[in-house]
Amino acid sequence: MHQDKESSLVFSNDMISDAQNIVITNRVAEDFLQNQYLKKNLDIKSLWVLGVGTIMAGPFIGWNRGLGEAGPLVVLLALIILSLYYFVFFLITSKLSVLFPYIGGPYAYVRQGLGAFWAYWAGVLTCFEFIGGTAVVLAVFRNYLTFINSEYSTLLYVGIFTLLLINLQFFSARIMTFVHYCITCCALGVLIIFFLGTYETVQSTNLFIATSFSWQGILYALPFVSLFFLGLENITMTAEEVRYPERSMPYGLYIGFLTAVVISFSIWYFAVGSVNWQLLKTSEFPLLFTLAHVQSEDRVLLSIFTVMGSVGFIAALQGFINGYSRQVYALSRGGYFPSFLSKLHPTRKSYYYAIIIPGAISLALPYLVSLDLLIVGAFYSAVCVHLLVIISFIIIRNSEPEFFYSYKRISYTCLLYLTVVILMSILFGLVDNYLFQNWKIIVFILTIFSLNYFIWGVKNIRHEAPEEAAAALKMRRNRIRFLK
Repeated sequence: MHQDKESSLVFSNDMISDAQNIVITNRVAEDFLQNQYLKKNLDIKSLWVLGVGTIMAGPFIGWNRGLGEAGPLVVLLALIILSLYYFVFFLITSKLSVLFPYIGGPYAYVRQGLGAFWAYWAGVLTCFEFIGGTAVVLAVFRNYLTFINSEYSTLLYVGIFTLLLINLQFFSARIMTFVHYCITCCALGVLIIFFLGTYETVQSTNLFIATSFSWQGILYALPFVSLFFLGLENITMTAEEVRYPERSMPYGLYIGFLTAVVISFSIWYFAVGSVNWQLLKTSEFPLLFTLAHVQSEDRVLLSIFTVMGSVGFIAALQGFINGYSRQVYALSRGGYFPSFLSKLHPTRKSYYYAIIIPGAISLALPYLVSLDLLIVGAFYSAVCVHLLVIISFIIIRNSEPEFFYSYKRISYTCLLYLTVVILMSILFGLVDNYLFQNWKIIVFILTIFSLNYFIWGVKNIRHEAPEEAAAALKMRRNRIRFLK
């Protein structure tokens, strides 16, 4: 249908009155696309790198704290639970990312199913996850550099992070993805060195030693074990920049997930199987501790592993920065955050304010918040996001069944509701283990961001943004009229 330049597109929502109709002129839509257009430079390999690179610090830090008082079998069960619900999450996002190929990721999906308020919180919680994940990696990376060379650790720590922030602004997505790919492959090579150094020392008695079993032990272990998967959903926020999302997104999600599963279970097998878990749980750097324990005489191997291990932190930092910057950009573009955060460089199309400002926050967080609280906060933010996305998927599937024929089978439905039950149980674990101890911080954060939504966000929603326009165009709630 042809229209002149002055015609308007009216989205009339049956949930609002006619006086509140959303009017978007062609000129407004064209200006928005011209100013906010993102180059489509990513392919399947790029998606794999963005997901796997983000989790590359996980094997080197913190997961061993999940051993707690319960031991190896509880960590194994926690890994199985995480693998199950991440599988379901990627199963549904592989479909949603094709139907709604926007940079908003979880925010875009929840916007279609649960509306603006919950979409805003999905986006905010995703920001918490990735900014918190950045802070966790930075905190441990600083300690790791101190372990290598205490004299220049702070300078290296700040310098590397600053260079990452700067490079992400000045180079195109294709160049940065290539650099990230090289760093991630180096980090995988370091893990292979670890596997080769420990495979002869694995003992089944270390893996399956009898310990006390309890659901409380599993709930305690989950946040720390989640470091193997935390940030993997970075892949879901790239669909707008992918050349062929209908093919690339599902493959990128499945390959990234499979790589994370292989890494996590391999680390559990080789690390826990090689040393006594009571000793391992107290170490700050579990892989280095394990390798030093079983290969104490091979100084060359230990030196290479120690120095090269830092690339895992760098790969993870780049992945987390990519994640939070995309989500902050999407929320700003939609009007929920101040508009300057979505400002793009005219040629490189990099969202530099969305990179720098959250980066400064993540740099300060390790000095203000304990490492355990950062890990727990990032994990439970991710759980809330996953729960919102799955509930939104169920709503969208029920309202538009023609797009989800294969997902209507009883097996899929049972799997979805089982995952909802698992996620709700994990959230109840948060209440029992952490909420009462940190309720002041949680209430403060909820209050600040809720006020931002009701005072600023809801009044400044930009309906020409792709995520918002797609929600307005949903036929189950809206009709479209062309005005001459």
